[in-house]
Amino acid sequence: MNTITKIAFCWILISIGLSYHTQYELSGLFFGEDIKMPDANGKMPYTVHYFNIAVIIIPLFLVLLTLFLNKLAFKCIAFIYAVLLLLLNIFHVLATVKEDISNLTQIVLLSFVALANIFLIMELNRWRKEVV
Repeated sequence: MNTITKIAFCWILISIGLSYHTQYELSGLFFGEDIKMPDANGKMPYTVHYFNIAVIIIPLFLVLLTLFLNKLAFKCIAFIYAVLLLLLNIFHVLATVKEDISNLTQIVLLSFVALANIFLIMELNRWRKEVV
């Protein structure tokens, strides 16, 4: 598997993993858990939209662009984005552990996403250093 394929695959795994994370958060509904935010008013805040775009949809754009762009500027932007996303993922794993250590599904899933993010950064760094 070449570097570009590995990068694209890691972006996809991160996006899918975080989508499943959202699905698992909602699974408490099936068991009678009240997941409504205390101050919810029936409208999803724009910050939730922005967050979903940042962590789920932008990685999908980066998959597509990785397959078609080979410019150093894009490689650097993707690398920086991946590093920032890793920091977010690590923080999220730690926050989940601190909040509920018995939430094994989320802890394992978020750890998987962080590991995929680490491999992504390694491959992006390799790709960034390639001579075109």
